Amino acid sequence: MKCYEIANDTLTETEKGFEHAVICVCSPDELRSQNLKLAPHTIDECSCPGPAKLEAYDGYDFILLNIIHDKIQCQTQRMGLYIMPHKIIFVCDHSNEMLQEVLKVFLEIQTSNLTAARVLYAFFNNLTNHDSEELEALEEEISDIEERVLNGETEDYIKDIVAMRKRLMFYKKYYEQLLDVAESIEENSNGIMSSGALRYFKMFTARVDRLNRNIINLRDYITQVREAYQSQVDIGLNAIMKLFTVITAIFLPLTLLAGWYGMNFKNMPELQWQYGYPYVIGISIAIVVVCIVYFKKKKML
Repeated sequence: MKCYEIANDTLTETEKGFEHAVICVCSPDELRSQNLKLAPHTIDECSCPGPAKLEAYDGYDFILLNIIHDKIQCQTQRMGLYIMPHKIIFVCDHSNEMLQEVLKVFLEIQTSNLTAARVLYAFFNNLTNHDSEELEALEEEISDIEERVLNGETEDYIKDIVAMRKRLMFYKKYYEQLLDVAESIEENSNGIMSSGALRYFKMFTARVDRLNRNIINLRDYITQVREAYQSQVDIGLNAIMKLFTVITAIFLPLTLLAGWYGMNFKNMPELQWQYGYPYVIGISIAIVVVCIVYFKKKKML
């Protein structure tokens, strides 16, 4: 467990203990050992998978978040927050990089009018700090896939498109949970947040809402790319089927001709004709030429 206090507008780590701390970072087991008057099930939920939420209890608000742990593998880390009038407790089984980044900044830099609520807002703000750049990078990836699809490259893009849709769905769920929690904080049903802190969270809510809309737009974009790719595949298949149809149409008369003269009836006049074989060859060539000219005029070849 790590405990921090605010002195001279600077966050400092303290050895005075849990009761004197303003910011606490601990595991669920460490929190149980403090014998606080907290709903027991909330401590268990800090280490169990589930949806994000905010619940108001007597004297504190309880928040559950699923924080991005690995963006490549689309993995999240569970964290619980207890927001009290003069204390904030971060509960997590493992060390969280985003929280450590925020605490490190406040430990090194003096901040005017520093409060626990400012630290809380900085933590939430850090959850989406570089997401605009990441969404722009995702948009460029989708645009690159679209360009290659429209250029008619024969690569199989289904796996790329499915992987991109999975990442976008992951971000969508992430922003939706942040949006729900931020809106619940704005309601301030327990009256724990000051008006100044609520003003910060309104800005955070607006930012997350913009990010969520961007994700929805990107999902529509990748859907259009998938449809364009499917259209290109269909066009290719249609071209192949048209070629096979033309070949079949050319050789069908030849097949009829071969079948007709393959009957070998005794009284067929051409069977004894000296020039019968060259005659059939000439007819076959004429049929092929006429069919090719016809299909070219119809732009089928």
